[in-house]
Amino acid sequence: MPGIELPVVGPPVPEIPRYTGDIDRDAWGLMRGGLAEEITGGLAYPSKMDCPAWGISATRCRIGAALAKQPGTVCAACYAMKGTFRAKAVADKLERAYRGLFDPRWTPALYALIRWHATDRFRFFHSGDFQGENHFLNIMRICAATRDVLFWIPTREVALVREHADAIPENAVVRISGNVIDGPAPTWWPTTSTVATDPRRATCPSSKKGGNCGTHHCTACWSPQGNVAYLRH
Repeated sequence: MPGIELPVVGPPVPEIPRYTGDIDRDAWGLMRGGLAEEITGGLAYPSKMDCPAWGISATRCRIGAALAKQPGTVCAACYAMKGTFRAKAVADKLERAYRGLFDPRWTPALYALIRWHATDRFRFFHSGDFQGENHFLNIMRICAATRDVLFWIPTREVALVREHADAIPENAVVRISGNVIDGPAPTWWPTTSTVATDPRRATCPSSKKGGNCGTHHCTACWSPQGNVAYLRH
């Protein structure tokens, strides 16, 4: 789209600790007394999905924050900046989730919650995005340790995915998001997403019929191949 400059990386954030410990051992003690929820901000249960999720405020997106200022981009019309996401209780929860990233226990804490609450699927980033290299690698560590769960991870952090593609386990579907509404899907990565204004171009059934994945028993976003086109919210 003419006139839109798409950033490669976003502004720097404070250093997030890289987790290198024994994740099963460390997770064991964090489920007591609600400590895992306190560290991570807890899980979310988006009404459209039939599985839990985790995310941070969309205001913390590194690339999305720049794109949000440019008309015609998906981020300029971001669903996570509208509706219930603007409610104080939701905003406070997402901010707690962000602050928890700097706790060195965050990785085993979130792993513990996923092991306890997720049965077969989980979504990272119902709001927000990766906050840098260590955050990316910490999440991949969680996915690799939870092989019986399939993870959907939408992101615009192209540089992180390119640099650390080898760290992505087979049960983690990292879906690169197209930046421009009605624009083409990225071609360099096998799992992508786009946003369309024409219902005929949308392939996500929930976005066209009430916005509920569970109602349609749809798991397309967790599919390890292809593009998913969402109808603009």
